Amino acid sequence: MRDLVREVVAEHAAHELPLVDSLRTLDDDRVVRTLAGGGQKREPLGFGYAEVSALVTPVVWLVLDQAARRTVDRATEGLLARGRAGVRRLLRRAPGAPSRTLIALDPVELALVRTRIVEQATERGVDRREAEALADSVVARIATAAAADEARPETPGAGS
Repeated sequence: MRDLVREVVAEHAAHELPLVDSLRTLDDDRVVRTLAGGGQKREPLGFGYAEVSALVTPVVWLVLDQAARRTVDRATEGLLARGRAGVRRLLRRAPGAPSRTLIALDPVELALVRTRIVEQATERGVDRREAEALADSVVARIATAAAADEARPETPGAGS
C-alpha cells in the first residue's frame, strides 16, 4: 500500500514526496492518526497539520487504509466463521502489527475506492477533474497489481 501511495503521489503531486517519505518511517496507525488530524501533538515532520489538509497524500493514504482494513476484517471474519478457533490465539499473540496491504478488490470495492477518493479530494479543494484523474490512477494501480499477482507463477524454491 505504501508503494502504491508513493507512486500515485509521484505522478500527481511530486512536491509531496518528502511528506510521503517521512510518513513511511512511521507505523500505519500513527500515519493514519497524523493524516486524519487525530493526534494534534507535535510530530517530527517539520510542518504543521494545516499544511497536510489540502494535500493529495492524505486523501490517497486514508482511503486506501480504509479499504485495506475492510478487506482484512472481511478475511478474518471469514476464517473465524469457518470455525478456526486457533486464529484468535494467533491474532492475539502476533508480534507488532505489520504494514497494511491491499488484497485483491472486487469491482464494487474498486468503485467504492474511486468514489471515496473523488469525494475526499474535492472536499479538500482539489479540482473535480484532477480528483477523478487521481482516483482513476489509484484504481488502475490496484487492479494492475492484483492482475500481476494472479499472473505470477508460483514456483517453489525460486530464488534459493
